[in-house]
Amino acid sequence: MSDNTYKNNFHSARGIKAWHSKGTVGEIGKNETAEQVYEKRMEEVQFEMYPATFNVRGIEIPNKVKGIFRIEGNKVFLIGETKDRYKLKQPIEYIREFDTIGKPVETIGFLGANADKLFITWILPEIDIYGDVVELFGLVSFGFDGKYGNHLFVTSTRVVCQNTHNIAVSDANKTNNHGRGKNSNNAVVTTKHNSPDHLETMGHWMRYVDSESQRQVDMIKGLFCKFEETPISIDEAHGLFNKVYFDNVKEVRTFIPPELENKEKQSIREATESAQKNVDLAMNLFEGAGIGINKTVFGAYNCVTEHQNHHIIAKKNDGVDSILIGGRGKVMDLALNVCKEYVQVR
Repeated sequence: MSDNTYKNNFHSARGIKAWHSKGTVGEIGKNETAEQVYEKRMEEVQFEMYPATFNVRGIEIPNKVKGIFRIEGNKVFLIGETKDRYKLKQPIEYIREFDTIGKPVETIGFLGANADKLFITWILPEIDIYGDVVELFGLVSFGFDGKYGNHLFVTSTRVVCQNTHNIAVSDANKTNNHGRGKNSNNAVVTTKHNSPDHLETMGHWMRYVDSESQRQVDMIKGLFCKFEETPISIDEAHGLFNKVYFDNVKEVRTFIPPELENKEKQSIREATESAQKNVDLAMNLFEGAGIGINKTVFGAYNCVTEHQNHHIIAKKNDGVDSILIGGRGKVMDLALNVCKEYVQVR
């Protein structure tokens, strides 16, 4: 990405620089559309697609492969390749479709070394559980490299760069897009460029997510408020933690080769010891060692999240993936479901 494109390809509407002091910052309270920001403050990005040919021993052989190029003034950059079914659209087309939501842009920018991914965020209704506020954002990202499609996420992470984009996607996965469901890409919806109506379809989904957000937030808020209002005893909390941490502990199979039985027993013994250790640690948090933990279902749930996020050493150098989309995230999802079942029968 050229320096001009790099400097001008981000805009934040909150008075906070979006990317290492790059880009532009809007006035707080001045609501602008994405198209207004793009045309006034950002470097225009254009993409073009041309057929490729193979030159074999001096013979040009046509094929269905096409190269995708980013055009910047007199400069041309090859950013990807695709098949001839690819329906290339320009960033301004996605930006105008975004503006049909009728909400001001929160942050907008291009990501990647070749500026080949456009992202736009807007503010959704926040979740407030007794003063514990979680901001929510709608996030759409559109690819132009022939591989990355178009994705819509709901996340509590504000996107300001590629790293926070990755974390936002992980958050969407961990929370099931904060109750809105997810597909195999962890998005609420994904559209492909080989579909002629992919932009129109994404527009329908953006408007639907925005219009339904208040109802979704009220539903989630109601659930966590019920967690907070439901008392739980020490014994009941112990049973809840057992359900969470012993979920993956299996019994020794009765139908197994004798040569493998001892190995399986050892594996189960280790899993049982690990689960019991986790239960004991969660109980320790619940009985006073946790931060702001009260004797409610919400307090028990927070014991699990505090334990997973702050008391487990990641096996990898970077524990973010482990927390958000790996084993830790699965444990927290299970804890949420166990807590939901608990309050439903009370």
